[in-house]
Amino acid sequence: MDNKCPKCGEKLSVFYLKETCPKCGANILYYNMDKRLEEDAAKAEAEYEKLGQLVDKITPKFIKKRMQKKKDEQEKAREE
Repeated sequence: MDNKCPKCGEKLSVFYLKETCPKCGANILYYNMDKRLEEDAAKAEAEYEKLGQLVDKITPKFIKKRMQKKKDEQEKAREE
């Protein structure tokens, strides 16, 4: 944490534990929460993609062929 108010930039003590800024009254905990959640979601998607690539590398080819065969059968059944 930067120990300053995200809205007005007021320097706060390291031991300031209240949830609102003493100068402007902004809620420090929830200020720009939407932006932070979007950033976290983007990070999570990137990590999930990375995990998927790792799993693809370690999964044996015969299992991948079985999975693909099942998918093809399911798609064929949907078409009928």
